Amino acid sequence: MTFRPQPQTIYLTDNGRALCGDHLGSSARHTGRDISGQPILPLSPENVRYSIDAEGWHPACEHCGKRASLLIHAA
Repeated sequence: MTFRPQPQTIYLTDNGRALCGDHLGSSARHTGRDISGQPILPLSPENVRYSIDAEGWHPACEHCGKRASLLIHAA
């Protein structure tokens, strides 16, 4: 199965960095793993709701500011 990042999805990568599918690094984009070899985590609407409710943080791409969706999940 080939990893195919979605531009509208926000992913958690190495050291908890949040990036959209357009701004993932080469390793993450091609393998679905960060530079330390750990799988990157696509944020589902449930993850985002929890983050907002529990932490007051709405995950967004650290490069372009695109916010994680509360409505759709495109893995």
